[in-house]
Amino acid sequence: MTKEDLKALLPADEVEIKLENGEGLPRNAFINERERFEEVQEEFEDDEEPWPDGIYVVGYEDFLGDPVCVNIKTNHVVIVSHETFEVEETLSISFEGWLRSGGRAID
Repeated sequence: MTKEDLKALLPADEVEIKLENGEGLPRNAFINERERFEEVQEEFEDDEEPWPDGIYVVGYEDFLGDPVCVNIKTNHVVIVSHETFEVEETLSISFEGWLRSGGRAID
């Protein structure tokens, strides 16, 4: 998958996806609209704190506020720690399939 392929898969409007409960509490992922893709990447790319190669931010998880990302080499949907920039959790092995399985537009 390329960066442009990923961008093309993003929804036109923000989408909410229910996640498995974290520590017994409900949580959701919010996937950003396509229009914000470049803006969001710039927020996370910092010269002082290197962002992992091939990992693109597509939204955020509401429990801890960590970014929801896609590894374009593997197509895995992952949550990356906003403190350590390391992958904390793999949500799915297919971004497109994950979006189709549970996404709903936010009014």
